[in-house]
Amino acid sequence: MASSTVFTSLNLFKSKKSTKLNPSTRFSHSRQQLSSNSVKCCSTTTTATTEEETTRRVTVKNGNDSLDICRVLNGMWQTSGGWGRIDRDDAVEAMLRYADAGLSTFDMADHYGPAEDLYGIFINRVRRERPPEYLDKLRGLTKWVPPPVKMTSSYVRGSIDVSRKRMDVPCLDMLQFHWWDYSNPGYIDALKHLTDLKEEGKIKTVALTNFDTERLQIILENGIPVVSNQVQHSIVDMRPQQKMAELCQLTGVKLITSLSLSLSIIPHIYVVTSSELEAKN
Repeated sequence: MASSTVFTSLNLFKSKKSTKLNPSTRFSHSRQQLSSNSVKCCSTTTTATTEEETTRRVTVKNGNDSLDICRVLNGMWQTSGGWGRIDRDDAVEAMLRYADAGLSTFDMADHYGPAEDLYGIFINRVRRERPPEYLDKLRGLTKWVPPPVKMTSSYVRGSIDVSRKRMDVPCLDMLQFHWWDYSNPGYIDALKHLTDLKEEGKIKTVALTNFDTERLQIILENGIPVVSNQVQHSIVDMRPQQKMAELCQLTGVKLITSLSLSLSIIPHIYVVTSSELEAKN
């Protein structure tokens, strides 16, 4: 079992009733042993100790690249559509409530509908309505999922500039890259261009999303300093605990896990009444 911390991404926007958050979990050195931490990532008061802050946040790093984030991420996947209309003002208010509660890391993507735009509105609200030190704890993690076309420097640069503009930030805290077609080796070119943008100060950390173990190893062998790989992990999908966890343990790449709570909830047992049975028949 990898000793790297496994983070949990939470769905932030619910179309109906909200779900109570459980403590985040992480892998320990002992096989399949779990430990819990407070859901609150960073305290909004001055009473939190250094030790408490350490347990609530974690640093992803590779070489000189590093970023401290919450152990629990606010996932914005549900803004991508399919769950009903997203009210912009309500969404931004929800983001402010999460950040005020200490859950100050947001995970989004270029294709999650208006997610990046919502973050841009949110961070401008923070700039106007919260003290300057509040911004120090905020993190906006986004993803870039391009079509498998030729990855030129200008193409990559233009795509990243779009996200920077939508999120209204000069530098992306983390850019998580995904590639659809492994038979096309263009993902290496894309990551090299992303690394160049990192060196220019337009991206703070380069990361991956949904890459397999073989390609992660190839990427690291090409000297690309990725800090994390976001993958699905739950009690019904434990694939990362196989080869991926071992490679991450050896290289220090962290795993950010998605759907860990939603796919780990035991399905409800439904009691079907006789009238419902008649209706079904």
